[in-house]
Amino acid sequence: MARKPDTRTYAERKARRPLVACEACGAAYRQHRRTQRWCSRKCAGPNKPGAGHRGGLSPEARERQRLYWQEKNRRRRAAKHGGLSEPYSLAEIAVRDGFRCGLCGDEVPMTVQVPSPLAPTIDHIMPLSKGGDDTRTNVQLAHFRCNSVKGNRVQGTVLTA
Repeated sequence: MARKPDTRTYAERKARRPLVACEACGAAYRQHRRTQRWCSRKCAGPNKPGAGHRGGLSPEARERQRLYWQEKNRRRRAAKHGGLSEPYSLAEIAVRDGFRCGLCGDEVPMTVQVPSPLAPTIDHIMPLSKGGDDTRTNVQLAHFRCNSVKGNRVQGTVLTA
């Protein structure tokens, strides 16, 4: 049996929605869905679980998430070019290399972030695109600027910055 089309106007349909209180600010609003808990996106943002960039994740969780994706992308790139991969962290490589850039030899400040030219980055000695592995023995600490200038060349063929 076919369902009869709803001939009520938008205002008539809206008037039948239940009036509820917003969980964040307490203001009365009409629900669009039964699961709606807030009157607006502004109220939902900081209160919604897992709100991501709107304030739902703690800084520690955001950092863990960033490191997870960084590691996952390195593994994916190594697999794409047929290389091996092993887990490591930027901090681990920095301690091993004595907080010195493997390309220019200057000290690398660990508090600076990309896109600053002095930001710490991982440089692959034999680039992944040239068949290198994503292992501790094939990586070194480098400034963002030095790593960008080197590009996907082998270390002996670096242009000077």
